[in-house]
Amino acid sequence: MSTPEPTLEATGADSTPAPTVYGHPPVLRTLIRRELWEHRALWIAPLSVAALLLVGAIIGKQSFDSNMAALPEQRSAVFGLVVALAALPQFFTLGLIVSMYAADCLYTERKDRSILFWKSMPVSDTLTVLSKLLLALVLVPLGVYLVSAATTLLMTGIYYVRAADHVGGVFWEAGTWLRIQGISLLAVIAGVLWYAPITAYLLLVSAWARRSVWLWVILPPLVIAMMERIALGTHHVWSILMYRMGAVFLHAGMTPPGAPDGASQPLTLNMLIANINPLPVFANVDLWLGVLVAALLIVATIRIRQYRDDT
Repeated sequence: MSTPEPTLEATGADSTPAPTVYGHPPVLRTLIRRELWEHRALWIAPLSVAALLLVGAIIGKQSFDSNMAALPEQRSAVFGLVVALAALPQFFTLGLIVSMYAADCLYTERKDRSILFWKSMPVSDTLTVLSKLLLALVLVPLGVYLVSAATTLLMTGIYYVRAADHVGGVFWEAGTWLRIQGISLLAVIAGVLWYAPITAYLLLVSAWARRSVWLWVILPPLVIAMMERIALGTHHVWSILMYRMGAVFLHAGMTPPGAPDGASQPLTLNMLIANINPLPVFANVDLWLGVLVAALLIVATIRIRQYRDDT
Protein backbone atom coordinates (compact mmCIF):
# COMPACT_ATOMS: atom_id res chain seq x y z
CA MET A 1 0.00 0.00 0.00
CA SER A 2 1.50 3.39 -1.08
CA THR A 3 2.25 6.10 1.43
CA PRO A 4 0.08 9.23 0.90
CA GLU A 5 1.83 12.49 -0.01
CA PRO A 6 2.16 14.93 2.92
CA THR A 7 -0.25 17.85 2.77
CA LEU A 8 0.51 21.54 3.32
CA GLU A 9 -1.28 21.41 6.67
CA ALA A 10 0.82 18.46 7.77
CA THR A 11 4.10 20.01 6.80
CA GLY A 12 3.22 23.46 8.18
CA ALA A 13 3.98 25.14 4.84
CA ASP A 14 2.26 28.32 3.80
CA SER A 15 -0.53 27.66 1.33
CA THR A 16 0.02 31.02 -0.39
CA PRO A 17 2.00 30.55 -3.63
CA ALA A 18 5.24 32.46 -3.87
CA PRO A 19 5.05 35.43 -6.22
CA THR A 20 7.15 35.57 -9.35
CA VAL A 21 9.88 38.09 -8.68
CA TYR A 22 11.34 38.65 -12.12
CA GLY A 23 9.11 40.95 -14.10
CA HIS A 24 6.41 41.03 -11.43
CA PRO A 25 4.56 44.37 -11.49
CA PRO A 26 5.11 45.12 -7.75
CA VAL A 27 8.87 44.78 -8.29
CA LEU A 28 8.76 47.22 -11.21
CA ARG A 29 6.72 49.66 -9.13
CA THR A 30 9.28 49.38 -6.34
CA LEU A 31 12.11 50.14 -8.77
CA ILE A 32 10.22 53.18 -10.10
CA ARG A 33 9.57 54.44 -6.58
CA ARG A 34 13.24 53.98 -5.79
CA GLU A 35 14.23 56.16 -8.74
CA LEU A 36 11.74 58.87 -7.81
CA TRP A 37 13.00 58.82 -4.23
CA GLU A 38 16.68 58.95 -5.15
CA HIS A 39 16.26 61.45 -8.00
CA ARG A 40 13.68 63.86 -6.65
CA ALA A 41 14.47 66.50 -9.24
CA LEU A 42 12.44 64.42 -11.70
CA TRP A 43 9.22 65.59 -10.05
CA ILE A 44 10.32 68.56 -7.93
CA ALA A 45 11.70 70.54 -10.90
CA PRO A 46 8.50 70.47 -13.03
CA LEU A 47 6.34 71.32 -10.03
CA SER A 48 8.68 74.17 -9.09
CA VAL A 49 8.56 75.59 -12.62
CA ALA A 50 4.77 75.34 -12.56
CA ALA A 51 4.62 77.18 -9.22
CA LEU A 52 6.90 79.94 -10.52
CA LEU A 53 4.79 80.38 -13.66
CA LEU A 54 1.59 80.62 -11.64
CA VAL A 55 3.11 83.08 -9.18
CA GLY A 56 4.37 85.15 -12.11
CA ALA A 57 0.92 85.11 -13.69
CA ILE A 58 -0.64 86.31 -10.42
CA ILE A 59 1.75 89.03 -9.33
CA GLY A 60 3.66 89.81 -12.51
CA LYS A 61 3.16 93.04 -14.36
CA GLN A 62 1.20 92.29 -17.49
CA SER A 63 0.12 94.57 -20.29
CA PHE A 64 -2.75 93.68 -22.56
CA ASP A 65 -3.10 95.81 -25.64
CA SER A 66 -6.73 95.98 -26.69
CA ASN A 67 -5.69 96.94 -30.21
CA MET A 68 -3.79 93.66 -30.49
CA ALA A 69 -6.92 91.58 -29.96
CA ALA A 70 -9.68 93.58 -31.55
CA LEU A 71 -10.94 90.73 -33.77
CA PRO A 72 -11.91 87.17 -32.73
CA GLU A 73 -9.14 85.74 -34.93
CA GLN A 74 -6.62 87.95 -33.19
CA ARG A 75 -7.88 86.92 -29.77
CA SER A 76 -7.45 83.27 -30.72
CA ALA A 77 -3.91 83.99 -31.89
CA VAL A 78 -2.99 85.81 -28.68
CA PHE A 79 -4.49 83.03 -26.58
CA GLY A 80 -2.65 80.35 -28.55
CA LEU A 81 0.61 82.25 -28.21
CA VAL A 82 0.16 82.59 -24.43
CA VAL A 83 -0.52 78.86 -24.04
CA ALA A 84 2.42 77.85 -26.24
CA LEU A 85 4.88 80.17 -24.51
CA ALA A 86 3.69 79.05 -21.06
CA ALA A 87 4.46 75.41 -21.97
CA LEU A 88 8.01 76.05 -23.22
CA PRO A 89 9.68 76.31 -19.77
CA GLN A 90 8.22 72.94 -18.77
CA PHE A 91 9.48 71.18 -21.90
CA PHE A 92 12.90 72.77 -21.53
CA THR A 93 12.95 71.49 -17.95
CA LEU A 94 11.92 68.05 -19.23
CA GLY A 95 14.92 67.81 -21.52
CA LEU A 96 17.25 69.01 -18.78
CA ILE A 97 16.11 66.67 -16.01
CA VAL A 98 15.89 63.59 -18.25
CA SER A 99 19.40 64.10 -19.63
CA MET A 100 20.84 64.68 -16.15
CA TYR A 101 19.01 61.65 -14.78
CA ALA A 102 20.08 59.34 -17.61
CA ALA A 103 23.74 60.34 -17.22
CA ASP A 104 23.65 59.94 -13.43
CA CYS A 105 21.35 57.05 -12.45
CA LEU A 106 23.61 54.06 -13.22
CA TYR A 107 26.78 55.86 -12.17
CA THR A 108 25.44 56.95 -8.77
CA GLU A 109 24.44 53.44 -7.72
CA ARG A 110 28.03 52.32 -8.31
CA LYS A 111 29.48 55.38 -6.61
CA ASP A 112 27.50 54.93 -3.38
CA ARG A 113 27.74 51.10 -3.60
CA SER A 114 23.96 50.69 -3.51
CA ILE A 115 24.35 48.50 -6.59
CA LEU A 116 25.68 45.75 -4.30
CA PHE A 117 22.41 45.73 -2.38
CA TRP A 118 20.28 45.61 -5.52
CA LYS A 119 22.42 42.89 -7.05
CA SER A 120 21.86 40.82 -3.92
CA MET A 121 18.12 41.06 -4.50
CA PRO A 122 16.35 38.73 -6.95
CA VAL A 123 15.99 41.53 -9.52
CA SER A 124 17.57 41.17 -12.94
CA ASP A 125 19.88 43.74 -14.50
CA THR A 126 17.50 43.86 -17.47
CA LEU A 127 14.54 44.85 -15.33
CA THR A 128 16.60 47.43 -13.46
CA VAL A 129 17.86 49.14 -16.62
CA LEU A 130 14.45 48.97 -18.29
CA SER A 131 12.83 50.57 -15.23
CA LYS A 132 15.18 53.52 -15.59
CA LEU A 133 14.49 53.70 -19.33
CA LEU A 134 10.73 53.55 -18.70
CA LEU A 135 11.00 56.43 -16.27
CA ALA A 136 13.14 58.55 -18.59
CA LEU A 137 11.22 57.95 -21.83
CA VAL A 138 7.62 57.45 -20.69
CA LEU A 139 6.68 58.34 -17.13
CA VAL A 140 8.60 61.60 -16.68
CA PRO A 141 7.66 63.04 -20.13
CA LEU A 142 4.02 62.10 -19.57
CA GLY A 143 4.06 63.61 -16.08
CA VAL A 144 5.65 66.84 -17.30
CA TYR A 145 3.10 67.05 -20.11
CA LEU A 146 0.21 66.71 -17.65
CA VAL A 147 1.75 69.28 -15.31
CA SER A 148 2.24 71.63 -18.26
CA ALA A 149 -1.36 71.20 -19.40
CA ALA A 150 -2.69 71.92 -15.90
CA THR A 151 -0.35 74.91 -15.54
CA THR A 152 -1.39 76.49 -18.83
CA LEU A 153 -5.04 75.94 -17.91
CA LEU A 154 -4.60 77.76 -14.60
CA MET A 155 -2.45 80.50 -16.14
CA THR A 156 -4.95 81.25 -18.89
CA GLY A 157 -7.67 81.37 -16.24
CA ILE A 158 -5.63 83.97 -14.38
CA TYR A 159 -5.01 85.92 -17.58
CA TYR A 160 -8.71 85.72 -18.38
CA VAL A 161 -9.51 87.52 -15.14
CA ARG A 162 -6.72 90.07 -15.48
CA ALA A 163 -7.40 90.81 -19.15
CA ALA A 164 -11.19 90.92 -18.94
CA ASP A 165 -11.36 94.71 -18.95
CA HIS A 166 -8.90 94.99 -21.84
CA VAL A 167 -10.26 92.55 -24.39
CA GLY A 168 -13.96 92.64 -23.70
CA GLY A 169 -13.90 89.68 -21.31
CA VAL A 170 -13.06 87.18 -24.06
CA PHE A 171 -9.63 85.63 -23.48
CA TRP A 172 -10.45 81.93 -23.48
CA GLU A 173 -10.56 79.65 -26.51
CA ALA A 174 -11.30 76.03 -25.61
CA GLY A 175 -10.67 74.83 -29.17
CA THR A 176 -7.33 76.60 -29.32
CA TRP A 177 -6.26 75.25 -25.92
CA LEU A 178 -7.17 71.68 -26.93
CA ARG A 179 -5.36 72.07 -30.22
CA ILE A 180 -2.20 73.29 -28.50
CA GLN A 181 -2.36 70.38 -26.05
CA GLY A 182 -2.81 67.88 -28.88
CA ILE A 183 0.17 69.31 -30.73
CA SER A 184 2.20 69.30 -27.51
CA LEU A 185 1.40 65.64 -26.83
CA LEU A 186 2.44 64.61 -30.33
CA ALA A 187 5.58 66.72 -30.01
CA VAL A 188 6.47 65.04 -26.69
CA ILE A 189 6.03 61.56 -28.20
CA ALA A 190 8.04 62.52 -31.28
CA GLY A 191 10.73 64.10 -29.14
CA VAL A 192 10.99 61.06 -26.87
CA LEU A 193 11.45 58.75 -29.87
CA TRP A 194 13.82 61.11 -31.66
CA TYR A 195 16.06 61.60 -28.63
CA ALA A 196 15.89 57.93 -27.57
CA PRO A 197 19.40 57.15 -28.89
CA ILE A 198 20.81 60.11 -26.97
CA THR A 199 19.09 58.95 -23.79
CA ALA A 200 20.36 55.42 -24.35
CA TYR A 201 23.87 56.75 -24.97
CA LEU A 202 23.74 58.66 -21.67
CA LEU A 203 22.63 55.48 -19.87
CA LEU A 204 25.47 53.55 -21.50
CA VAL A 205 28.09 56.06 -20.39
CA SER A 206 26.53 56.19 -16.93
CA ALA A 207 26.90 52.41 -16.63
CA TRP A 208 30.46 52.38 -17.99
CA ALA A 209 32.29 55.49 -16.73
CA ARG A 210 34.16 55.22 -13.44
CA ARG A 211 34.24 59.01 -12.94
CA SER A 212 33.54 62.28 -14.78
CA VAL A 213 30.47 61.00 -16.60
CA TRP A 214 29.75 64.23 -18.47
CA LEU A 215 33.33 64.40 -19.65
CA TRP A 216 32.93 60.97 -21.24
CA VAL A 217 29.56 62.00 -22.63
CA ILE A 218 30.90 65.07 -24.42
CA LEU A 219 34.50 64.27 -25.35
CA PRO A 220 34.15 61.20 -27.64
CA PRO A 221 31.74 62.84 -30.13
CA LEU A 222 33.78 66.05 -30.16
CA VAL A 223 37.08 64.21 -30.64
CA ILE A 224 35.66 62.13 -33.50
CA ALA A 225 34.24 65.24 -35.17
CA MET A 226 37.55 67.10 -34.80
CA MET A 227 39.57 64.15 -36.13
CA GLU A 228 37.29 63.92 -39.17
CA ARG A 229 37.66 67.65 -39.78
CA ILE A 230 41.46 67.53 -39.49
CA ALA A 231 42.03 64.30 -41.41
CA LEU A 232 39.38 64.52 -44.12
CA GLY A 233 38.33 68.16 -44.13
CA THR A 234 34.68 67.17 -43.83
CA HIS A 235 32.13 67.63 -41.06
CA HIS A 236 29.67 64.75 -41.51
CA VAL A 237 29.88 63.64 -37.87
CA TRP A 238 29.16 67.16 -36.64
CA SER A 239 26.24 67.50 -39.06
CA ILE A 240 24.78 64.20 -37.85
CA LEU A 241 25.11 65.32 -34.23
CA MET A 242 23.40 68.64 -34.90
CA TYR A 243 20.67 66.90 -36.90
CA ARG A 244 20.02 64.47 -34.06
CA MET A 245 20.05 67.29 -31.51
CA GLY A 246 16.95 68.84 -33.06
CA ALA A 247 17.47 70.14 -36.57
CA VAL A 248 15.14 67.43 -37.85
CA PHE A 249 12.14 69.41 -36.59
CA LEU A 250 13.05 72.22 -38.98
CA HIS A 251 12.47 69.79 -41.85
CA ALA A 252 9.34 68.19 -40.46
CA GLY A 253 6.88 71.07 -40.38
CA MET A 254 7.26 71.76 -36.67
CA THR A 255 8.25 75.41 -37.03
CA PRO A 256 5.68 78.17 -37.41
CA PRO A 257 5.50 79.82 -40.81
CA GLY A 258 7.10 83.17 -41.44
CA ALA A 259 5.15 86.36 -41.74
CA PRO A 260 3.35 86.71 -45.08
CA ASP A 261 4.70 88.98 -47.77
CA GLY A 262 3.24 92.37 -48.45
CA ALA A 263 1.65 94.83 -46.09
CA SER A 264 0.98 94.13 -42.47
CA GLN A 265 -1.53 91.32 -41.97
CA PRO A 266 -3.81 90.75 -38.97
CA LEU A 267 -2.42 88.35 -36.40
CA THR A 268 -4.36 85.14 -36.95
CA LEU A 269 -4.25 81.70 -35.42
CA ASN A 270 -3.15 80.17 -38.71
CA MET A 271 -0.06 82.39 -38.76
CA LEU A 272 0.99 81.02 -35.37
CA ILE A 273 0.18 77.31 -35.13
CA ALA A 274 -1.62 76.14 -38.26
CA ASN A 275 1.59 74.82 -39.84
CA ILE A 276 2.99 73.28 -36.67
CA ASN A 277 2.50 69.57 -37.28
CA PRO A 278 4.62 66.92 -35.51
CA LEU A 279 3.13 64.03 -37.53
CA PRO A 280 5.75 64.19 -40.35
CA VAL A 281 8.41 63.33 -37.78
CA PHE A 282 6.90 59.85 -37.39
CA ALA A 283 7.31 59.26 -41.13
CA ASN A 284 11.01 60.11 -40.95
CA VAL A 285 13.10 56.94 -41.35
CA ASP A 286 15.87 58.50 -39.28
CA LEU A 287 13.59 58.46 -36.24
CA TRP A 288 13.11 54.69 -36.43
CA LEU A 289 16.77 54.08 -37.20
CA GLY A 290 17.51 56.05 -34.04
CA VAL A 291 15.10 53.85 -32.07
CA LEU A 292 16.95 50.79 -33.37
CA VAL A 293 20.28 52.28 -32.32
CA ALA A 294 18.78 53.07 -28.90
CA ALA A 295 17.71 49.43 -28.50
CA LEU A 296 21.24 48.23 -29.28
CA LEU A 297 22.72 50.72 -26.81
CA ILE A 298 20.32 49.56 -24.09
CA VAL A 299 21.34 45.93 -24.68
CA ALA A 300 24.98 47.03 -24.29
CA THR A 301 24.08 48.96 -21.12
CA ILE A 302 22.47 45.85 -19.57
CA ARG A 303 25.55 43.78 -20.41
CA ILE A 304 27.86 46.36 -18.85
CA ARG A 305 25.81 46.55 -15.64
CA GLN A 306 26.06 42.78 -15.25
CA TYR A 307 29.77 42.98 -14.46
CA ARG A 308 30.52 46.65 -13.69
CA ASP A 309 30.03 47.29 -9.98
CA ASP A 310 33.40 48.99 -9.23
CA THR A 311 34.33 46.43 -6.58
